[in-house]
Amino acid sequence: MLSRTADHLFWMSRYIERAENLARLLDVTWQMSMVPQALDTINQSWAAIIALNSLEEAYAKKYSTVNGENVLKFMVSDPDLCLNS
Repeated sequence: MLSRTADHLFWMSRYIERAENLARLLDVTWQMSMVPQALDTINQSWAAIIALNSLEEAYAKKYSTVNGENVLKFMVSDPDLCLNS
């Protein structure tokens, strides 16, 4: 029983850490997108988040363009997205 509980706590903390890192990455990218710069540069930053998580194919199936709104919707609230693979 104790071993199973420790295992569950380990994996729960690992997933929380991954979620925190992703949230921080999304937040920094969102804040940087508010800085005046070329639209292509902003969209490249959003595309980098998709590439860092190796989700290019899954993203391309749902969205045709890479922009902040689509990436945030995809990474935060997509019910088909499974990040723990």
